[in-house]
Amino acid sequence: MNKNLNTLNYRIVGEGYPVVFLHGFLESNAMWRKVIQGLPNIKAICIELPGHGESILPKEDLSLELITQWVKITLEHIGIEKFSIVGHSLGGYTALHLAEDEHLKLNQVVLLHSHPWADPLAKKSDRNRVAKIVQYSKILFLKEAIPSLYHKPERFETQINHLIEDAYNMDEEAIVQTLYAMRDREDKTGVLKILGKKAHVIQGEFDPLIDAGDMLKTAEKTGVNYRLIKDIGHMGHDESTDEVVTLLNQILEQQSYK
Repeated sequence: MNKNLNTLNYRIVGEGYPVVFLHGFLESNAMWRKVIQGLPNIKAICIELPGHGESILPKEDLSLELITQWVKITLEHIGIEKFSIVGHSLGGYTALHLAEDEHLKLNQVVLLHSHPWADPLAKKSDRNRVAKIVQYSKILFLKEAIPSLYHKPERFETQINHLIEDAYNMDEEAIVQTLYAMRDREDKTGVLKILGKKAHVIQGEFDPLIDAGDMLKTAEKTGVNYRLIKDIGHMGHDESTDEVVTLLNQILEQQSYK
């Protein structure tokens, strides 16, 4: 576990081909535990984004550009060269920003329940509404938001309760700042098109945040690899761990032996 205050918190698990794991909004490195257990041929570098887990919130207002810059600083501190990225939701947005940097030697980019689009006006308004709810009652927001990410939340009560407990430790300002950063991010569909077959989308059939049909159309237009997991929502690492692990092994195994 990293304690350098000039970088984000991270942990490294395993030996082998380096893969950077970036969690989603309200999450931490804990979300990857079951996944990386099934990926024996990699060095998993799990980074906690600003204000999440044990990573501090910068003094500047958060933006996707600033989040990305902190990740870059952390990668430089760790000292890796060629690597791949797996990003869940917010982590996927960050991965696409990282992919714009030609100096980074990225092999594969995996968007796990993530997408390249900017927020439409209705979504921006909703982010503002949610920010007010967080400032009024953080626990009310968490108890509403987190279960809704699962297609069948009644099957995952233990995981949901753990997530709510962990997210409750986040500072309200970190939650609000991250909401605003996601609200103001730019469309990165062009980055996805440039990546082409180096990019992989893993999508849930019933993801409440990402329409599967729209994501399939975007994947076809940009030429990226698309994989749909049936009967799950936005949390495939919990809802269908074995299938997510199988897909990641298929994507990453060709890099593990280079």
